[in-house]
Amino acid sequence: MRLNSNERKNGRLSPARLSEAITTLQDTGVVVVDNVFEIDQLSELRKEYELLLTKYLESKGGLEGLEGKTFGKNHVGFFPDMRGLLGNETFAANPLAVQIMNAALGADFHSSFYHTNTALPGSGIQAVHRDYAHLFGTEMNVPTPVTSLVLNVPLCDFTEHNGSTEYWPGSHLIVDKKIEDSKNLLERSTRLPPSRLNMKLGSFALRDLRVWHRGMPNNANYARTMLAIVYHRGFIAEKPILIPDSLWKTWSETAKKIFRKNTVVPDIDYRPATW
Repeated sequence: MRLNSNERKNGRLSPARLSEAITTLQDTGVVVVDNVFEIDQLSELRKEYELLLTKYLESKGGLEGLEGKTFGKNHVGFFPDMRGLLGNETFAANPLAVQIMNAALGADFHSSFYHTNTALPGSGIQAVHRDYAHLFGTEMNVPTPVTSLVLNVPLCDFTEHNGSTEYWPGSHLIVDKKIEDSKNLLERSTRLPPSRLNMKLGSFALRDLRVWHRGMPNNANYARTMLAIVYHRGFIAEKPILIPDSLWKTWSETAKKIFRKNTVVPDIDYRPATW
């Protein structure tokens, strides 16, 4: 769905448009909202991110040092330094995303996972997977309402050429009858029609973490990268992350409420999370 000028200015969807977003999320497991962010701001964010990505790769001995330790060939994920533009609440607590998540997860939702995902040139095909299992596993024969969402903010246009994510609409509603390995999931996925998560720069996607998906090959000559921030219903516990005090002081009460279960530390003690 594409924002109109009033929605973009006010940072809020009308009741009818909010209902449309929630229905799409419930039915397919993914909703994309276009025309949200300023392109100039995203360009600055990408420059900042690329410096951090280079530093991260150097610290690991390059791609050779990460061989067998990533999410697939040339698929790299790491927790960025949240100081600077990367931690700006424009992304951490975007008003439109917050409005949708309030409706989908309840007003007490929270976040303790601030991450990035990059498909570098020459990336391979990931195994089909879910990021989060059903809340009660196989004890229930019907799916629960959504409990966890990931906010993906692309830092470039996402196209099939540069490896836009492949996903299976509606797969979040499939309750597994047994524990699945990736081979079994791949075989099952061939019987369902997939889609590609193509998005324009300036958009965001909210995805139910139970949706089947996989990273795809990046055939471009530049990195396809995005922010990946996870939000949960209030009763779900996650390992807290550190948040630098200088960033915390710039955040609104809304952002502080969302990240309330984490630990605020002096900047000198701040370290990004690690796997």
